[in-house]
Parts: sequence; C-alpha cells; structure tokens
Amino acid sequence: MIRGLYTSASGMLALQNRHEALANNIANINTPGYKQDVGLMRAFPEQLISRIRDQQGPDIQGMPTMNGQAAVIGRLHTGVYMSEALPVFGQGDIAETRNPYDVALMDNLQRDEDGNEQRLFFSVAKLEDLTQPADPEQIRYTRNGNWDVNFDGYLVTPDGYYVLGNDNQAIRINDPAGVKVGELLQIGLQGELMYKDPAGEPEDPPVLMDQRLGLAVITKPQMMVREGTSVFRYEGDIAPAALEEAEIEDLTAFGAGEYANPLIAGRYGLKQGWIERANVDPAQTMTDMMAVLRAYEANQRVLTTIDGTLDKAANEIGRVNG
Repeated sequence: MIRGLYTSASGMLALQNRHEALANNIANINTPGYKQDVGLMRAFPEQLISRIRDQQGPDIQGMPTMNGQAAVIGRLHTGVYMSEALPVFGQGDIAETRNPYDVALMDNLQRDEDGNEQRLFFSVAKLEDLTQPADPEQIRYTRNGNWDVNFDGYLVTPDGYYVLGNDNQAIRINDPAGVKVGELLQIGLQGELMYKDPAGEPEDPPVLMDQRLGLAVITKPQMMVREGTSVFRYEGDIAPAALEEAEIEDLTAFGAGEYANPLIAGRYGLKQGWIERANVDPAQTMTDMMAVLRAYEANQRVLTTIDGTLDKAANEIGRVNG
C-alpha cells in the first residue's frame, strides 16, 4: 500500500513539471520565433513482485517460480516522471509589423537522405571583439527576427546577441562612408543585405553589401538546447552547415539524380517587415493544461485515500478494547 503513495506522488510531481512547461508556452505566446516545449513523460523501471518464503500458499497458475521457493505475482509500475521538455520546431504564423528590422524566416526544408529533420536558423553571438569573426563555440541559433540597431550601428537581438553575417561577423548597418543607413536597409528573399544610397537618386538601384545574413541549416534540431527564451545551442553530432554551402551540395546531389526534388534549394525565404510568431496553439495548450489539472487532482485523491486507509489500519484495526 505504501508503494501506492510513492506512485501517486511521482505522478503529481511529473504533472506539475508538465503544467509548468505548458504555462511557459502560454506566457511566450507573443514572443517572436518562440518554439513551444512538449513535456516527455517516462515510466520508472518495472519491479517484479513475488511471494517470499511462502511455500504453503497456492501457486498462481501460469506464473513461474523463483528457485522453487517464491511464486511470481507480477510486475509493478512505480510511477512516472517528466524526463525533459523538448521544443517543437514547426513553422509559426507570420505577422506584418512594417518594421524594417523585423525579418520572418520561412522554410519548408525536406528531411535529408538519412531521414533527419532539417530547419533554418539565424546565427547570433555575444561578441567582445567586433573586428573578429565569432568562434563556432560562441554561435547560437534563433528564429526570432525581431531585431534593432544598437548605438554602434550593429544589428542586435532583444537578448543582446549580435546578428551574424555569412562570414560569422557582426552586421553593421553603415554605408562605406560610415553614414548610418537606418531604415534604408533592405533584406532580400535569400538574405541579401542592401541599402539605398542616401546621396543617390530615388530611382537608383540599392547597393549590395558585402555580407549576407548568416543562415544555418540545422540537421536534427532536437539536439538543440534552449538558452533563454528563443535562443538555442546546438549539441548534435552533425555540425550546422552554412546555407550557401548546404544549398550547393543539395543542388549537386539533385543534379546527380540522388533524389527527385531539391531538399533545400527553393524551399525557404525571408520577408522583411514581418515576424514569425510563436508556434503555440492557445486552444490546444489550454485544453492540455485542464487535462493535466484533472490528472493531478485524481492522483491527489488517490494519495488521500491511501493515507486514510493507513490511518485506519494503524489507529482503529489494531486498537485493543478494554
């Protein structure tokens, strides 16, 4: 009977952790690029229950004996626990903001030849020396395209990370003469960085900058570890590939007939003045929270019932009447 106390208590703790993950999803429903967490529930190892030193008791038909002395009663589950909260990297809806420093990243990459999921991310990093490219250990990945320009003219995220270019260096929004471009910045569908020359004519084409946005193809995004709200650190065995390199390899393999359609090329795009919203479904999340709450209350009632039964066994059944 005491085992039931532990089983119910473990269920309550697991449900509490799952409720916290769902509440965190609801709290970040308006965070651009946020990816919802799904609590992964696992069961503790089963225990094998048997009758010890009970040779007079009848054997249970169909159950084996242990060393000819103890009959096996059966298996016992000892509860569950929430091992981890895994982010889901599905594409979120995009919303128009008309802010030139907001960029929505849209992708529909196909699984690679080994069946691994692939996703596109912006590369960001916290840098001390802005003249040097970021080390691979410094680079983090995000889908949050809600950016701004700091006092030094660099593109930064709300969390203080520098937005990196395809050379892994911070992107400075200045023209060659050092004049701040500001709202004249233009971002192309493939991440090209351009600006309108303030001294030029309105009909002049935009000037192409030397850098492009640093986009990375992440294979096995489930191997990413969340740092903060919408920034991730990659710890997988397949190193992230720069989009340009991954696209060239994809087109080469497609041209060689390794697969029928490109897996990366033509399956992504960027949209300036828009942001990707969180991929949280508020109705489904609230439904899940209610289901978790009801399951928690059921475990609580089981715990109370077992506790009351133990109280009667200790204080009433064993009482000696004078």
